[in-house]
Amino acid sequence: MGALTDGNCSPHSCSKLPDRQTRRLFAAAALLVGVIGLVIDGWVIFPSMMSVSPGNPVARSLPDVTVYYWTYFTHLTNLGLVLVYMSELTGWSWLGWFRRPQTQTLMAGFITLVMLFYHFMLSPYLQMEGALLLATVLLHYVTPIAYLVWWAAFMPHGSLQWRDLPWMLVPGIVYVAWVLLRGLWAHEYPYDILNPEKLGYGGVAIGVGIIFLAVSMFCVVLIWLDGALARRRTR
Repeated sequence: MGALTDGNCSPHSCSKLPDRQTRRLFAAAALLVGVIGLVIDGWVIFPSMMSVSPGNPVARSLPDVTVYYWTYFTHLTNLGLVLVYMSELTGWSWLGWFRRPQTQTLMAGFITLVMLFYHFMLSPYLQMEGALLLATVLLHYVTPIAYLVWWAAFMPHGSLQWRDLPWMLVPGIVYVAWVLLRGLWAHEYPYDILNPEKLGYGGVAIGVGIIFLAVSMFCVVLIWLDGALARRRTR
């Protein structure tokens, strides 16, 4: 397989990467899977919430459902993966933040959380079928595994530093703040672990602390792997 170098590599350990065509094909395929998952999930959620049914006594407006849809961390994180792949494929300047190694690595940490939290904390209590089941599998298993493969095999490595870790957690803090502030007005929360009306703010603080500890551990491992993969590629 051919190789190329990338400008995001550190000067002392610039990694050799798979050929650009392979990277782009993988990114395009993974982007398509992510978009399909998000569209299918929206196709199920939007009509069900915009019409009256036994499970939804009050029809909600399109803007209201749109905000609700993007309150879920799964949807936001998968959108982030789509934008990472799009930045790889297009080179558009407004997607520059998604080409940064720190961003691509924090997305790996976040999507790992999505997969593990769903698998161990949510899936045992949920019964789904049809299109919703397909979207759930795509967004909670297929896209996380595909992105972790892309991160390890196709992303340039060797530029991350331990001092990047605190900044990598900032988007997660912003997300939690957004959910709690919106909840004060809407009185709904995407996850029980973020619902102070059920757990109290003390319970939410404990849950959020555990989640941030888990994400921090994921990112620590990823930063270490970044250096290890860079060293391996330069041998």
